[in-house]
Amino acid sequence: MFFILTGDPGVGKTTLIKKIVSILNRKGIKTKGFYTEEVRNNGVREGFDIVTLNGVRGKLARDQNFLTIKSKYTVGKYGVLVKEFEDISLASLEKLNCSERDVMVIDEIGKMEFFSTSFKFRIKDIFSSECENIVLATIPSRKSDPIIESIRNDKRSYVWMVLKKVTRENRNVLHDEIVNKISSII
Repeated sequence: MFFILTGDPGVGKTTLIKKIVSILNRKGIKTKGFYTEEVRNNGVREGFDIVTLNGVRGKLARDQNFLTIKSKYTVGKYGVLVKEFEDISLASLEKLNCSERDVMVIDEIGKMEFFSTSFKFRIKDIFSSECENIVLATIPSRKSDPIIESIRNDKRSYVWMVLKKVTRENRNVLHDEIVNKISSII
């Protein structure tokens, strides 16, 4: 089963992912994978990091002004550091064992990440597997790459659109629903 969060940038998808992972781990459900996180300095966004669920951190993208060597892969003003991203992401997305009931977390499957051909192939493998594994992932809200669209439209996908910014008042509603669905499967 695939549990997919989608929504505009900045609405709180990563916040929800982190909250869900924390609750699943407290319930004894193992999680593996990664999330992405903004990097800010004095309130100014410098880029994005990738952080594995076991604590390994590396650079995903940086404002080109902060890079000594400009990246040939860019999204807006950000240069994507494909090699560093691959080293961390691919190691965290090890092959799923069909007999395990771990939850694989992939935040995010998007334009920056898809500059990595190896990552793109790994995502294709994960989402085309015949195993009954559980994947919790985020994807862009706008139509994009055919692989992302196939994830969105897969009959095994539960898709939640995060429409408004995650706040103290609404953050417990969505994650409780997702945690309950995952817990009922495991």
